[in-house]
Amino acid sequence: MKNKKRATSMEDPPRVWFPGAAGKTHLSRLAWLPRFAAILASLLQEIFDESAYHRFLERNQISSSTRAYAAFREENDRLKAQRPKCC
Repeated sequence: MKNKKRATSMEDPPRVWFPGAAGKTHLSRLAWLPRFAAILASLLQEIFDESAYHRFLERNQISSSTRAYAAFREENDRLKAQRPKCC
């Protein structure tokens, strides 16, 4: 009897390899999802200035408040106005 290659089917989709704990690799289909979600959350925080606001609070060593956010917006708007405009 000849060795036949097994046909791929929906029961056997391609799998994703990635490093696991202690340098070992393991097989998982959805293991990339938490990392993807963390990257997406970080990206959205940058887009909507949440990260910049947290850096502002740390730089000025103040806690979040209405006044702190107003100072952040004022500083942010002033810095944006100083940037050269394109075209």
